[in-house]
Amino acid sequence: MRGRVNAASFLVDPLTLALLAGSVIALYLAGRSTVQPVDMPDNVTIDELTRSATASREGIDNTPTSSARANLDALAAAIVSPLRRAIEAEGEELRITSGYRSPELNTKIGGSSRSQHVTGQAVDITATGYDAEELAKRIDGLGLPYDQLIYYAPSRGGHVHVSHRASGGRRMVLYAPSSGGYERRSI
Repeated sequence: MRGRVNAASFLVDPLTLALLAGSVIALYLAGRSTVQPVDMPDNVTIDELTRSATASREGIDNTPTSSARANLDALAAAIVSPLRRAIEAEGEELRITSGYRSPELNTKIGGSSRSQHVTGQAVDITATGYDAEELAKRIDGLGLPYDQLIYYAPSRGGHVHVSHRASGGRRMVLYAPSSGGYERRSI
């Protein structure tokens, strides 16, 4: 069972204040029809959102376009940063396993032609102390403005795919079972 945080100490913690500020920005952005400039939060780096062993090995340029970079900044502010703060407050670690993918990289790894990774709107993540379903529930429970939340069976990677659209999210939850395909779920 995860530890509970005392509400009084939670509100005075500077990291929590930053988390709340990020959530307010995310909620504001969720109501906008276009991506507005947002700075990358201090607890997320562009390197971890664009890092790819395949791109390095194959010599593929994985530099995001300006619109993908704006989406990555919004994704980091709305989802990754507040989630990382919450996970770290529990003494656990959030890991980004896949973020932005250039069209060439996405094709190379066999990604969907409609992948939100290509637009900078999605990350795949894991967290120590959590399986994929628990992490998906944590994301949903925090009320983060996700567009799509997919949690994968261990045999399919055991990670969570989470996306964000500044223009608003569908809050769609899917499960990717070991048998293949996707199943709609509620959390």
